Amino acid sequence: MLSLRASGHGTLFGAANLICNYGTPMTTTIYIRARNPDNGARVVEELLALGIPRERLEVHGRRIPAGVSVPAKRWRAPAATLLPAALVGAVALPLLGALLLAGSDVRTLLLLALLGAGAGAVWARNRLQATHEQFGAQQQALRRGELMIVADVDQADVQRVENHIATRHPEVLVLGPDPGGSPPFP
Repeated sequence: MLSLRASGHGTLFGAANLICNYGTPMTTTIYIRARNPDNGARVVEELLALGIPRERLEVHGRRIPAGVSVPAKRWRAPAATLLPAALVGAVALPLLGALLLAGSDVRTLLLLALLGAGAGAVWARNRLQATHEQFGAQQQALRRGELMIVADVDQADVQRVENHIATRHPEVLVLGPDPGGSPPFP
């Protein structure tokens, strides 16, 4: 049976030690903004060298540098996301309707096109809203083409990683755990 008491330490330390050694360590998400996407790619490689696993890193931006070895999501303006989804829906649903309802008239196909465009736009808006809420305060930076790096760092390493990146890469902005860059309340 496992004990919560570690040798020479109190119960709370032992419990924290037990969680870190036998469970998943607690992580904090930190945000880093790179004005130049290529500098952001170098920061990603340095984070990997610091021991942060690939699956805990993610990059968001309008232009994703070639060769980035972590998951990347292309940021798009709302119009650039909604319009293609609406067009796909407007074309796909009438085609499906024409195949299923071989003798459809023009009004039915137009109605299906409107429904498809609406469904495509609603689907895209929901995806867009989830992505844009995460970076609400950084929308202007993303529009300008800057790169956002999201890193899930073990809580014990947050200060070390933030200081290392801030010292070695003065060209990037370490926002910390808030994508807006504001410090947490004391």
